[in-house]
Amino acid sequence: MVPELSDLEAGLGRLQQHLALLDRELRQTRADYRRLVELSQSQVRNRLPQLYDFGGLTQQERRVATLAAYGRSNREVAAQLHVTVHTVKSQMASILRKLDLRSRWELDHVLRGEDAADAARMP
Repeated sequence: MVPELSDLEAGLGRLQQHLALLDRELRQTRADYRRLVELSQSQVRNRLPQLYDFGGLTQQERRVATLAAYGRSNREVAAQLHVTVHTVKSQMASILRKLDLRSRWELDHVLRGEDAADAARMP
């Protein structure tokens, strides 16, 4: 049986979509790697907020920050907290601004550091 031209074109279209997704993921991985290198060289470490800086966040912002730092998308955070995606985006911008961070990756790093510090203080 010879595949029809339309079947081949459809398969090619799906392949192009997968390649575009892989390209985006590769770009994100490269950006994360560069950020990790910066952090290990202490270029970012000096910019990260101290633990007491989290007191400047509202209770809702702390909830959003925690969910976002642990990998939840804006849509997932919005669904869990029963707010709109626009509200989550607005709160994320406020969180990053208040903590002087540039990305969720840095937020994740800061919050995981806070979790480690909290665990170290426990008896």
